[in-house]
Amino acid sequence: MDIEKFITKEKFESFSDKYASSAHLPLMLMNLKGDEVFKSKKCGVCEQLLAGNNKVLDKNCRLAMLRAIKEAFRWGEGYITTCPLGLIIFAVPVVYNKKLIGGFLSGFAIFPEMEKDIREEIITNLKKYHASVDGSKPETLEFRIFSLAEVRDLVSFLFILTREYQLNDIKFLKDINEKYVQQYKIANFLEDLKRSSQDVGRKVFDKQDEILSKVKLGDKTGAREILNEFLGTIFFESGMNFDILKVRVVELVVIISRAAIEAGVKANELLGLNYSYLSELNSTKNIDELLFKLTRILENFISKVSQVKEKKKKIKIDRMIEYIKQNFTSKITAVDVAKEGELSVSRALHLFKDETGLNISDYIKKLRIDYSKYLLLNTDISLADSAIEAGFFDQSHFTKTFKRIERMTPSHFRKKYRKEEA
Repeated sequence: MDIEKFITKEKFESFSDKYASSAHLPLMLMNLKGDEVFKSKKCGVCEQLLAGNNKVLDKNCRLAMLRAIKEAFRWGEGYITTCPLGLIIFAVPVVYNKKLIGGFLSGFAIFPEMEKDIREEIITNLKKYHASVDGSKPETLEFRIFSLAEVRDLVSFLFILTREYQLNDIKFLKDINEKYVQQYKIANFLEDLKRSSQDVGRKVFDKQDEILSKVKLGDKTGAREILNEFLGTIFFESGMNFDILKVRVVELVVIISRAAIEAGVKANELLGLNYSYLSELNSTKNIDELLFKLTRILENFISKVSQVKEKKKKIKIDRMIEYIKQNFTSKITAVDVAKEGELSVSRALHLFKDETGLNISDYIKKLRIDYSKYLLLNTDISLADSAIEAGFFDQSHFTKTFKRIERMTPSHFRKKYRKEEA
């Protein structure tokens, strides 16, 4: 599809207005021929210096912007570079149906450290394109200045806008980015491995064991990091032999599935998945796709494990809460509650606070106060008896706790609300 058909002038204007309201920078939409399809504002520098009459510079400028779009697509994210004159530009690709059809370009600004020499650099760069400029003109130029962090934020904002306006295949670009990040990490690990004196065969098994432990814990991030090192080690061990690599990957999937079952995932849930995964891996024709599919498979296994662990955790928390609700008028300790959830005291305290927003003792106090309020409003028993009935040590303890939580004494509470109800 042509980008001109995908992004209409009206849609571009709406998009660029929203971008400009935050970025205050020029924005250009370019097709794969290097043509400006639409633009809001101009860079301004070339116009001021040359009045747009240098075709050689214009061609090289377009080529630089087109390269930026293609690099952004190659990496699956925004790409920052410089234009032929030395200004900072950045590109975000536009992808339709998994194909690059063009991109957005913005920037035409400088970093703070560039401000001192940028005018001299522009004159030097112009000479490469046989452009003669009045020496006073560069001195009149004004530039938007951004830090690298600010430029990255602008790139991210532009990328997010393409998703908001449904102008991009974000999932496809995310997959591309993840592939390149993985390859980069594996390449770095390989370099470290070449300099290492460790037994590579032993390292393969060590990394495999680490992956399995992460799977059982449901640690997706940790497993992915170790997986990259595991794959790098196999690369090194196999001499980059794709067939050997594929065999080792299939072995790993089988072992991971066993670890998932040990962690509580039902075997019948994995039976169909395993067949599907192994078929996918066997049909893979290149290393990049093999690595990417393995990462996805690993994440799916860990998601299954996480779901099981989350379900078990919820059951344990529900048991603890129910135990407290049944026994809050009696003496309850954290040890009693943890035992009911089959957890250590520290783990029980942590999970309980996460789930309820209260620690165990405060939760018990809340239940006791709520019950005492019911007794005060619906019975005629004394304050002392209400205190004992609700689980407090004595009337003094009851009154102090009640006043701290309700901002009034139990007797005041009874008089006020019984009167209002009457």
